Amino acid sequence: MFVGKKIAIIGVGKMGETLLSGIIKNNLVRKEDLSGSTAQEEHAKKIAEKYNIMTYIENKEMIVGKDIIILAIKPQMIRKVITEIKEVVSEKQLIISIAAAISTHFIEEYLEKKIPVIRAMPNTPALINEGITVLCPGRYVDNHHLQMALNIFGAVGLVEIIQREELMDVVTALSGSGPAYTYIIIESLTEGGVRMGLPRELAQRLSAQTLLGAAKMVLKTGMHPALLKDAVTTPAGVTVDGLMELEDGGIRVTLIKAVSRATEKSKEISQ
Repeated sequence: MFVGKKIAIIGVGKMGETLLSGIIKNNLVRKEDLSGSTAQEEHAKKIAEKYNIMTYIENKEMIVGKDIIILAIKPQMIRKVITEIKEVVSEKQLIISIAAAISTHFIEEYLEKKIPVIRAMPNTPALINEGITVLCPGRYVDNHHLQMALNIFGAVGLVEIIQREELMDVVTALSGSGPAYTYIIIESLTEGGVRMGLPRELAQRLSAQTLLGAAKMVLKTGMHPALLKDAVTTPAGVTVDGLMELEDGGIRVTLIKAVSRATEKSKEISQ
């Protein structure tokens, strides 16, 4: 628990509410030290009732006296929100931003103060505590600030730290957008199973669990995916013919290109 620390989440949408839920479930702070804001009054009331916390419509009012401010907002909202809080935010507060493609430098310069800013890129599996978040510290962040961010995002999945902020565009393209790529693979494998006669519900379950199991094999064994693939591929067996079709269809190059193109898009947004 962050003893005596107060957290404000600006934007309790899907990801903001996910972090809110994770903080509460893991008892990181007392509920009376936790608050959230949303632009819609009705939604604010629902969040207040659901989690028994204070909610606000005005961000400026909410962040006064808070230790950690989480910007759980869309990148197109960043200027508006920072303008709202600029007057009252102080250098004693920590800002954690999950706004995609928005740099720590941009926030630091816009606030015109030496405020510690951490950029975070979580992904949607955080909704079921299976996410992965990458943190990148700004110029004024120390180890204490980083540890607080690690605790917050550790409540909804794995956490990594990088120092080179230019790589955050790649992170956004890979793990941020990655679930969408994976859903297409699951959907396609399911259709393959259905085409060959399996009931759709069973085919989808087989596809999803197979990807989940394979992913855990990579994480838990630490082995290179190619070695794990070879362990499944017996000489003149079924798998090798399937792999030939995948290579013929260009799946490897297509996925590499998807990450590359999404990285370029992230860079475009940040500029």
